[in-house]
Amino acid sequence: MTDSTLAASRRGPANLTELAHATPGFIRGARWFWWIAGFSAINAALNLSHSDTNFVVGLAFTLLAHAAFPTGIALGIDALLVGGFFLVGLKAQQGQAWAFILGAVVYVGDALVYMKFGDWLPVGIHALALYYIVTAFLSLQAAKKSAGL
Repeated sequence: MTDSTLAASRRGPANLTELAHATPGFIRGARWFWWIAGFSAINAALNLSHSDTNFVVGLAFTLLAHAAFPTGIALGIDALLVGGFFLVGLKAQQGQAWAFILGAVVYVGDALVYMKFGDWLPVGIHALALYYIVTAFLSLQAAKKSAGL
């Protein structure tokens, strides 16, 4: 290690992103948004191929879009949701509180759609994902408070 590396490690994280990445369990929780985006994109592709299969981590909103709108409009909604969750995941990994809050609120709404239709396995998976997301958010808030950021 160099002297500057040792000095940096003694004074703590220089910014919010460094603090976030140093917080145990944080990245695991923040990356759930990318899993949601990825599986939602796969679900959209499966829907286009007229498959009856879908992944429970993905969004019910994309499934509803394909049921309610013509393919072109549904694909636009898919792109907005998948892109939105990808962006939220990116900003969450940078330690942005708004990203966690927005992503969690949308994912809770999505879980409510599954509840409305009595599809309980996705509700359970959504609850698990939300547990990790909220835990990561709370651990980052505690780390920010202790670091004075």
